[in-house]
Formats: sequence, C-alpha cells, structure tokens
Amino acid sequence: MNEVLLRSRYKTSAPPRITLNAFLLDTGNHRILIDTGIGAFAGEGGAGLMDNLNAIGLDASAIDTVLITLMHPDHVGGLIDADDQPVFPKARVLVPAGELDYWRGDIPQGAPEVLIKQFQAAHRVIAGVGSRMQRLAGTEVLPGITRVPLPGHTPDHSGYRIVSGEDRILIWTDIVHLPGIQFPRPEATVAFDVDPPQAATTRRHIMAELAKSRELVAGHHLDFPGIGYVAEDGDGFRFLPHVWRPTV
Repeated sequence: MNEVLLRSRYKTSAPPRITLNAFLLDTGNHRILIDTGIGAFAGEGGAGLMDNLNAIGLDASAIDTVLITLMHPDHVGGLIDADDQPVFPKARVLVPAGELDYWRGDIPQGAPEVLIKQFQAAHRVIAGVGSRMQRLAGTEVLPGITRVPLPGHTPDHSGYRIVSGEDRILIWTDIVHLPGIQFPRPEATVAFDVDPPQAATTRRHIMAELAKSRELVAGHHLDFPGIGYVAEDGDGFRFLPHVWRPTV
C-alpha cells in the first residue's frame, strides 16, 4: 500500500528521497535558527545551510539563538563542523529538556544499530557545543514563540509556534517524514520513531487540530516550499503547499 501511495505521487526512487529543511526567523531583535540540518554528518553530499545563509548575506556569527526540535543528526549536525567545533559562536542553543536529558544519557542496552548511531551523533554534538547548549523547560521560549510538545518520534520531540499579530505558524518538525504516505495514512510510522504508537497518535491529533484551525504549518521533511496547510481528506489528510514567490 505504501509503495502504491508513493507511485501515485510520482515518488519512485528507492528508497524515496526525503526533504530536509531548516528555518530562519528574524524578529528584529533576534536571528533564530530552528534546527541546523545534517551539517557535520552530511558525508560527500555536503550540507547546504551555511551556503544558503551566506546567500542572503548572513554568516554564522549573525545567529544568536538556535532552537532544537529533536536531537537526531539531521537536525543538530549543523551545530558543529568537521573538527567538532561550534559553528555558531554567539548562539545559545536551546533544547527541550526531556530531549536533551534522553540523548545525553547512556546508550540503552541492546539498542539497534540505528539508535546507537543516533546516540553517538548526539553525544558528539553535545560535547562540541558545550556550555552554550541549554535545557529548555516549560513552553515559553521568547516573546511570540512557544514550544509545542509533540512526543513519540523522540521522547521530547517538540514544535515551535510563532505568533505575530494575527499571523500564526507551527513549525512541527518531524511529524511527517514521507508526505505521500503519512498525510493520507497518519497511522504510518517510521523506523526512527522511539515510540511508534505515540508518534501516530500525536500525528493524527495535530493534523486534525491544524485542519480545523487552518493554521499555517512548516515541516522539516515537507517538500518545497516546506510551508502550507493541512486539510481533511476522507479518513486521512492532505497537504496544501503555500504559494511561494521569490523576494529578491
């Protein structure tokens, strides 16, 4: 069934390619990154975050805050360079408290290889960033920004809701990895989920909430432009991409 869904959406590569986004927020007082991409773990493919920041006239020193949604390597790898040195020298790095506590702990006994590698990557990043990495307790982050707990994919997997006047957007991070499958079938989970039943429950709940509220959503694995709306569609949902236009 999943292969049929992918083919119906012209996603024919095996394994399917997955989009990886990071988001920049400029409040006027702060320049905030929400996650940093795969960075030091990119391998030969290379990472694109710094090239894209440079393209809009920013360097690493311009970032004063990094908000982390989860500690998987494709979200925190950009915090360090190939020599394990911090990439953002002036930024404090805020990590949901339960997320940081879990990933800086010992590797669970009998853990599968993929989880072992995730822990090793997290330990490497935590050591590289050092004291600039801080626990984010509660939900209040900065004026206009609140943390939204979305557990299941990881223990304290979190999104960030940004409000400015009447405008609202929820950056829901890894609620969806494969849009062609998980919108129509929210119960579909991925191998990286720490708690698959909880991840599926969280996904259906937040999709239903957003379909009702019509709030804008952004996701780290949503296809370009990575921003849009959720609509009900039978027993599942569908994604309506936001109309994108260049600003330069």
